[in-house]
Amino acid sequence: MKKICLMLLLAVPVTLALAQDDYIGAPRVSFETPFNRYVTFNISAHYGVAIPMGTQTDYINRISPTNAVMQLEWMFPQRFSLGLKSGYQYTQQRLGRQVYQFDTETVSAVQTRTLTMIPALATAAFYFTDNAAAFRPYVQIGGGVARVNYTTFWGTLADQQANFRGAIAPAVGFKLFGRREGGLGLDVQAQYQQVFFKYNEINNSQNLLLSAGLTYRWY
Repeated sequence: MKKICLMLLLAVPVTLALAQDDYIGAPRVSFETPFNRYVTFNISAHYGVAIPMGTQTDYINRISPTNAVMQLEWMFPQRFSLGLKSGYQYTQQRLGRQVYQFDTETVSAVQTRTLTMIPALATAAFYFTDNAAAFRPYVQIGGGVARVNYTTFWGTLADQQANFRGAIAPAVGFKLFGRREGGLGLDVQAQYQQVFFKYNEINNSQNLLLSAGLTYRWY
């Protein structure tokens, strides 16, 4: 009996050691990030400069430093997104004092040209890396309408045309987060925009908007 008890006592630590080895060698279970399993969200706010293109340069040929962009995206696990995009774009150019002849009067004035656009776009984008990646380059297309306000001032006189027009806005860019699954990051984008607005010198407003700002993703 003593021999049996001794064998049992010796067998306990051996069994525990084997069980521990089996546990250590067992495959580890890893859970996929929620960013790649569910629909998640991303919001971005940008500041940018707009370079006029096409016939818009016949009206204002200066780079605009007054541009803001806001975007909200629904990020799908298949690396594409749908979103809403808006912002504020303002361009101004002042000409030297000249004499202008109108129908019944002559005016000596400083001419100030302004163009304001507030787009409202639906977007679709494809990302080249998964939704949880730290670096996410993408291509994007956008379409919708823009509120356009064209106003030329000659002193107190003004020529104004304001209405809504269709708009398209393809873009490329990248989002850079500090780490994988990080929330706060940087968003850099180059966007070509065309608004189907025709008045006086402008035959479709076109510009290249270069912008950068903060982005945040969550689930």
